[in-house]
Amino acid sequence: MGEERKQRAVTQTDIARELNISVVSVSIALNGRKGVSDELRQRILDVAEEMGYEGPLGQTQRKESLVRIGVLISQRYLRYTPSFYMKVYQEIVIAAQEKKSMTFLEILDPEDEENLSMPKLFCDDQVNGILVLGELSRAYTEVIRTESKAPVIFVDYYQPIGDADFIISDGYAGAYRLTKMMLEAGYRKIAFVGTLQATSSIRDRFFGYRKALMENRIELRPDWIIPDRIAFDADIFMNLPEEMPQAFFCNCDVTAAFLIEKLRQCGYRVPEDVGVAGFDHFYMNKIDGVELTTYDVNIEAMAKVSVNTLLRKINQTHFVSRMSVVSGKIIHGNSF
Repeated sequence: MGEERKQRAVTQTDIARELNISVVSVSIALNGRKGVSDELRQRILDVAEEMGYEGPLGQTQRKESLVRIGVLISQRYLRYTPSFYMKVYQEIVIAAQEKKSMTFLEILDPEDEENLSMPKLFCDDQVNGILVLGELSRAYTEVIRTESKAPVIFVDYYQPIGDADFIISDGYAGAYRLTKMMLEAGYRKIAFVGTLQATSSIRDRFFGYRKALMENRIELRPDWIIPDRIAFDADIFMNLPEEMPQAFFCNCDVTAAFLIEKLRQCGYRVPEDVGVAGFDHFYMNKIDGVELTTYDVNIEAMAKVSVNTLLRKINQTHFVSRMSVVSGKIIHGNSF
């Protein structure tokens, strides 16, 4: 087999003969098109590499199998253990491995964000694409979008920035459904816990909550919109209102856990005295015997959509995504 192939370039016909399959199947596999099984595609790619095939399609496939994905997370989102965004990152690693891609994690220093300093991932073309997990300031988001030579996708938030791609959970519809469920359970006085200025995802959940109240002709009370953090700061805090509501809708499970502990310290029982709903289905442990009713944002699906969309942007230069919304489901507990 050897001497003849050393004297001339290996062709797709040579690969087809070696595997006793059609040239069409070889072409489909090397071009990354549908039409052959994953097992056969991998066999074709392996044999093509062993034989030294150097056609443009073979080169493309080898590059795609070694895609390097950079993941950027702000340090402020990692203050609590377990961390929601570390869970998202773990699912991204799994999704990337399924696509034969590698991931590289960088923790962003808040000072770099404030000073608009570029992440190390941007240096020396270390990665083919970047996923940004968790909301960053609009100025820094804009800088990343314009300065990165590699495609960038922003995950779990969006901002009104042109030509940028965002992947979000369905916070608006999820919060609407969960609040509606609380209303159907008999609660009429429901407070919202979350700092509206902090992130776009919190605002989406607030507007879903607000829609459910409006449809039931329930007036929004400003004193029942309860902050849980300072904008762009992950430290959770809260003060109970002077007039207690019947229930609290919390923008995330971590805030719900803090609230339940706060209520317990003040002598309130959940759900006997007051109801509590969480959001994101991340804090899954029981809290003082309370199992949260919450909304599962489907982290696994969000990770897969993020990886698949980024790979398409890397491999198809004209591909445009802009906005993808990942739906979830209500998780029934005993907290209201």
